[in-house]
Amino acid sequence: MIISASRRTDIPSLHTKWFLNRLKEEYVITQNPISKNNFYKIPLNKNIVDIIVFWSKNPNIDFLKEVRDLGYEFYLHFTITPYNKNIEKNIPDKNLLIKNFQIISKLFGKEKIIWRYDPIILNDDFDANYHINNFKNFADNLNGYTDECIFSFVQIYSKIKNNIKNINYNDKIILIENIKEISEKNNIKLKSCSQDFDNITIEKSACIDKERIQKILGYSIKEKKDKSQRKLCNCIESIDIGIYNTCTNGCIYCYANSKNILKDYDANNEILSDKNLIDNENINITERKIIINEKNDVFKL
Repeated sequence: MIISASRRTDIPSLHTKWFLNRLKEEYVITQNPISKNNFYKIPLNKNIVDIIVFWSKNPNIDFLKEVRDLGYEFYLHFTITPYNKNIEKNIPDKNLLIKNFQIISKLFGKEKIIWRYDPIILNDDFDANYHINNFKNFADNLNGYTDECIFSFVQIYSKIKNNIKNINYNDKIILIENIKEISEKNNIKLKSCSQDFDNITIEKSACIDKERIQKILGYSIKEKKDKSQRKLCNCIESIDIGIYNTCTNGCIYCYANSKNILKDYDANNEILSDKNLIDNENINITERKIIINEKNDVFKL
């Protein structure tokens, strides 16, 4: 079983104590993001969880060490983008993030950390030259610390359409050609996330990547392509244990957060929410179907 933690919120930065408690208790309750009356109990026993895929803009290094020390395998999507606090309100200085990226890579191995340069906002404030210059600076500093960079262009969902103005994609291909060349010079494979482009071929990423997972684990896994994701997504099946509206990074382009529901949540709670499900007899919690992999089935590299 593969755990995604999480596409919906920044657990390695904001909810570290809560997540470590869930690993120690060996289960978590999560909510269906569409059918919000449906809740699922997910086992987190390390004999069942094959790997955890983390997503973060500011991961806590001590947290990652604790996850490792508890006996769980993981790899990390680490987002470093060139925006200021007008766009990413609560994200630290990017030079600090680059240093932390390098530390994480040295501690756990570069195969366990992927650089995300997304979403790309292309407008008068952040034109192609702005992105090219910042991408080069980041890539030069991350050379040798990762083997992959995933990018995508911002999607203007209805909930964020008033936050980002004057999108202009006239120089999109020029930008892609330049960051691809920069990536190759820095021994970083550039991949796109669920997007196709005219006149240029870019390999599509699998953020939940079967090949990467099997190399890390050393055995084969049964998970197939995740049909619940977008058409161009190459991710395999995983269980996401995050909940929308629980991130306080304050990024104006985020589709997952339009309000903060965690006014006073308890890190000992079984769900990442103000809801206390234990005392609510009207809540229906069902066991989530999981995939069990044979860990002694050695994967041939």
